[in-house]
Amino acid sequence: MLRAIVRASLAHPRIITALSVLVAVLGASALLNARLDVFPDFAPPHVLVQAEAPGLDATQVEALVTRPLEGLLAGTENVEAVRSTSSQGLSAIQVVFGRSGDPYRQRQVVTERLAEAGGLLPAGAGPPLLSPLSSSMEYLVHFGYTSDRLSPIELRDLVRWMIKPQILAVPGVAQAQIFGGASRERQVLVDPYKLLGAGLTLEDLYGAARRGTELIGGGYIETPTQRIVLQAQPSGATPAALSQAVIAVRNGTALRIGDVATVSDAAEPSFGDAMIGGRPGILVETSTQYGANTLEVTAALEQRLNALVPALALQGVQYHPALLRPASFIETAIAKLRNSLLTGAVLVVLLLLLTLRDWRAALVSFSSIPVALLATVWILAGIGISLNTMTLGGLVVALGVVVDDAVIDVENIMRRRRGAAFGADIRQLILSASLEVRRPVFYATAAVAVAFLPILMLSGLQGSFFRPLSIAFLLAVGLSLLIAMSATPALCAIVMGAHVPRAEAPWLTSLKRRQKRIIEWLHPRPAWVLATLLVTGVAGVVLLPLLGARLLPDFREDYLIAHASLRPGIALTETARVGRQIAARLAAIAGVKSVAEQIGRAENGQDPDAPNKSEFEVQIDPAQGVSAAHIDASIRAVFDDFPNQLVEIYSVLAERIGETLSGESASFFVSVFGPDLDRDDAVASDIAAVLERLQATEVLQTVNAAFHGTVVAELSQADRSVPIAVRIATTDATPQGVGNLLLRGRDSALVPLSAVTSLEMVSARSLIDHEDGLRRQVVEANPKTTDQAGYAEAARRAIAQHVLLPPDVYLRYGGAAQAQAAAAHELLLHSAAAFVLIVMLLALGFGYARHVLLVLVALPSTLIGGVAAVAVTGGSLSLGAMVGFVALFGMAARNTILLVSHYDHLVTAEGASWNLATALRGAEERLTPVLLTALLTGLALLPVAIQMHEPGHEIEGPMAVVILGGLVSSTLVSLLLVPPLAAHWLRHARS
Repeated sequence: MLRAIVRASLAHPRIITALSVLVAVLGASALLNARLDVFPDFAPPHVLVQAEAPGLDATQVEALVTRPLEGLLAGTENVEAVRSTSSQGLSAIQVVFGRSGDPYRQRQVVTERLAEAGGLLPAGAGPPLLSPLSSSMEYLVHFGYTSDRLSPIELRDLVRWMIKPQILAVPGVAQAQIFGGASRERQVLVDPYKLLGAGLTLEDLYGAARRGTELIGGGYIETPTQRIVLQAQPSGATPAALSQAVIAVRNGTALRIGDVATVSDAAEPSFGDAMIGGRPGILVETSTQYGANTLEVTAALEQRLNALVPALALQGVQYHPALLRPASFIETAIAKLRNSLLTGAVLVVLLLLLTLRDWRAALVSFSSIPVALLATVWILAGIGISLNTMTLGGLVVALGVVVDDAVIDVENIMRRRRGAAFGADIRQLILSASLEVRRPVFYATAAVAVAFLPILMLSGLQGSFFRPLSIAFLLAVGLSLLIAMSATPALCAIVMGAHVPRAEAPWLTSLKRRQKRIIEWLHPRPAWVLATLLVTGVAGVVLLPLLGARLLPDFREDYLIAHASLRPGIALTETARVGRQIAARLAAIAGVKSVAEQIGRAENGQDPDAPNKSEFEVQIDPAQGVSAAHIDASIRAVFDDFPNQLVEIYSVLAERIGETLSGESASFFVSVFGPDLDRDDAVASDIAAVLERLQATEVLQTVNAAFHGTVVAELSQADRSVPIAVRIATTDATPQGVGNLLLRGRDSALVPLSAVTSLEMVSARSLIDHEDGLRRQVVEANPKTTDQAGYAEAARRAIAQHVLLPPDVYLRYGGAAQAQAAAAHELLLHSAAAFVLIVMLLALGFGYARHVLLVLVALPSTLIGGVAAVAVTGGSLSLGAMVGFVALFGMAARNTILLVSHYDHLVTAEGASWNLATALRGAEERLTPVLLTALLTGLALLPVAIQMHEPGHEIEGPMAVVILGGLVSSTLVSLLLVPPLAAHWLRHARS
């Protein structure tokens, strides 16, 4: 089959070349229209279910809202986890689905389950609402508005009713959450003495407010010539009109709302707030729809927002753009990877010209790169895979292998052409030269492809990250093999037919002389050679675990998110006061461009945070030249000056990846499960200490009306709606004032609440977490170490030794270390299977056990180069580095396979006797292609390795470092240690 493909390409070289150009053009078109993103969709599909329960505390929300909803959702198909948070007035449940299902169908299943919730929830609780499906990053753009002219209510009205609809009209925007300002509410403030004097109750007032704002259609009148629509207007369309609404008629006198209450527009109770640069304002957080192109949606949204700026400025509103903008990281990362790809390609061209000394040969060799890579992009676009840092990383890694397939072919053709007699049949020469290397190249490339299969088979988050990389690599390598068998011989026949190549480069000739001397010196010492291979292999295996392990590296983004939490129960105003001080300090740090703060939660927002929690979004300005490490340290120093709070600082990607892994952002955490919250707290406190060393209906209705307010109606206007809330006006909003709240007694007399009940201040829970229906307390830790796996293991041992668990309490460990351990286990298992496949490939290709054993003996010694490279660069065994070691085995096997296959060719095809001279000849003839293979791959990866700490290279950089170091050791082994060993080892196989 291989012979037939090569013959066909040489029979029709121009047709094959034209087809290659056509494929490249189609690939270029796909590249121009490709969907760009920072990473593949790494988060499993999930939905967030929220139900408002005004007036209920966390334990009541848990019992009356969360548990009934969890019961409805239990047993939903393809559910991986159900996590919930019960807080004051809100139940938030996250349902995480498996990655294999259809997210839209799964969301529909949840909707159908929740349709039964109406009869299960308490009176006053809102219906459960589902969040829209969003992408893995969720964040699209965060931006803000401030105004010195408009009041907080007016500013909120402007954003909510004028700007938000235009935001949601942009294709690809899933949601817009509004923090800050004040939501307009039409308040009916009741005077309890006037209400008593009129002989009325709160229920009477509620009914009057509903009737006064009720909107009912009036129908129409049909006349002989036209139809006239009757439009009914609510009687209480304005505060003054609502105050005239009739409550009851006594002795012929109408009792109106204005007789017992005052009606006015005011701010409704707030769940959260926002600060923009230390000033009160509106913070708008948008999220991306599932499957949308982040860059395109960001550009469209920013264009829409920029168009509104002149009109907003006339109203005294200032627009604060890009307070958080993940698209910036995407643009920077894609640009840097693209530059690395182009730089690697230029270095490859220079090396080809320097080595081959022939522009025709360099052209033929290099032509495989654009054809293979553009064809890969075309196929990736066809199967719905976006161009992101992982797929581009796969193309960068494949760059060296892609050009290798063509270079080996071209180099062999040039070597044969130099030694050919005058008038030789060029087509036959190209055919025989191509076929000579085609079989070993096929098996060597197949070995590389098999080595990448463990990466393709990764599951979970790690699979979502690296599967696109392996798909891109495998496609590019497979296409390069096809191009080397078809387009490369065809192009050689066209441009090199009558051309006689120049002599080999002098520096290559010098290297071959030195190689010969070293092999002749090592030949009498086979035991030394074998011992060197074994010792370096064992050293690599022993030293590898000592590097320390972590799942993913730190990402170099221009945005940091600081989660700050004051003591539970802190008021919203106090959190805002502390936040203003922190924001002012943060803004003064050199290198910080902007600071925004969100406090608490938005209405039906994604994060059910309490008023004591806030989130600072810090934008870094790289143009100021301040290092990211210095800015990070300065930010942490600011928070250290405010000791009465817990602070966690992450990059945007680190936060999203952590939450995807287990619902928590911390790199290591321990979940404590048990039915008794007090005992869970005690166990959690013990664990934290270990880690620190290591590192009544009417009465209740009246109380609700006084301190929360009861929404009794919704007034619908032309472009907005206003809630109508009834509140008691004379309430003293202090702990002592609760006891002074007046109630109606059985004899209609007013009595204070303290006369009928006992009141006391106690500690209570602000949040109650569940996972899979069980109460959960979480202890988080963010160790300042690159060895996350080592820290996790030490923490587990310390907890097991020092923490005594009650009988009904158990622990569950999570975080990046757990995911890293799972990924390492998967890679090890799948690599063992890949190793077996490689052995079978070698047996099929060589047919001799000694040949297979020689290749296998040489493989482990390649580890030492990768280990040394990671140690020298100060890295750790991240998932990218582990993938690099897996890929390295395939690339190292490739070099040895090419050398041993050439030995076979010399003996079987050319009739050479197997001795030292033949071993030297084979090593000399394979030095150029093996050295070129290593140098081309190394130069292609060099820009990525050099920029491993730059945006977009955080994952591929460690992988490139490992491969570069391993290529050094594997090339030395293949060219210097394998030949003398082969001279002794393979002799008997050929006799």
